[in-house]
Amino acid sequence: MVRPLHLLALAGLSPQVVTETIWCLAQGPTPRLPQRITVLTTAAGRAAAEQVLPAALRALGRQLGVGLPDPEWRLLAGPDGRALEDIMTEADNRVAADAIFAAVQEATLDEGVDVHLSIAGGRKTMGALATLALSLCGREGDVLSHVLVDPRLLGRSDFFFPPEPPVRLPLPDGGFVSTAEAGLVLAEIPFVRLRGQWRPERDGGAFAAAVAAAQRRLAPPRLVLEVAQRRALVGDRPIELRPPVFAVLLWLAERTCNGAAALVWRKKDAECFASTFLAGLERVGEPRAFESARRALAGGMERDYLAEKVSRLNRAFRDALGPAAEPFLIRSEGRRPHTGYRLALPPEAITIIEESRAR
Repeated sequence: MVRPLHLLALAGLSPQVVTETIWCLAQGPTPRLPQRITVLTTAAGRAAAEQVLPAALRALGRQLGVGLPDPEWRLLAGPDGRALEDIMTEADNRVAADAIFAAVQEATLDEGVDVHLSIAGGRKTMGALATLALSLCGREGDVLSHVLVDPRLLGRSDFFFPPEPPVRLPLPDGGFVSTAEAGLVLAEIPFVRLRGQWRPERDGGAFAAAVAAAQRRLAPPRLVLEVAQRRALVGDRPIELRPPVFAVLLWLAERTCNGAAALVWRKKDAECFASTFLAGLERVGEPRAFESARRALAGGMERDYLAEKVSRLNRAFRDALGPAAEPFLIRSEGRRPHTGYRLALPPEAITIIEESRAR
């Protein structure tokens, strides 16, 4: 089943790129037309487009024998709601970056719709920002493209798509060019999809913040355990854990740093396991949690007690990090009743800070 298509198109003072893109989408053995059209543009771009683009879309729809949707305008505007006239300053660039990223992020959150992003129009800055935004948010079915057209027909106010039948248009230096020579080509641009490495639906926000969040997820895994604060830091992101869960993480992290094998529960080790775990929990400095655990483990640590804490720990990492949690998860090795648990990070990726430090 073919999914609905949402066309996001950048446009500056040449709205023809929208109809040229759609005309190209209609060609070929498997035509695919948008059910929604959003034009990302400046205030000046909208003023240039809204007088001509709706009529051009209706004319293209009649030629194709379909009803094309009216364009929706998405202006590049700052937090104050004021739309950019153009992108001329560093501040304009930041506003455009945030607005373009927000539009791409919003469009790609609709799981039932594919996004086709055309960067044929607008300033080069807009195209670069939109490409990066789709790289951060794009999914498998999303497409990035640019339209190629004969330079003699580029940006002309009397050419929006090749009409049927073709017509001859005058050239500035004399002579004519036939619209049959338009040579329209939709060039799809491959891009790296980073969405699986981070969570744009949770870690989005401003463009720069989204790039930083994605970069953190792509950095080599790094785990810092601040024992006195009972805090696990993944990169610079803190993950708060309940004292017994943190104590299990501390236990496994120290075993990794010491080059120990996977932690395998056996009945004969129940008392030793309880003692080691309680010593770590005492270091955390939570007396009530320590007393509660001491009573629960009076007869030694049962297999299910350890398994439950490992499960909670892995759930906390997944909830906080999503796909990026994978390197930090506790691995299960072997089969019950001799399941072993291991923190698979390399020792050099783990730092344990015992004392409280000023922050």
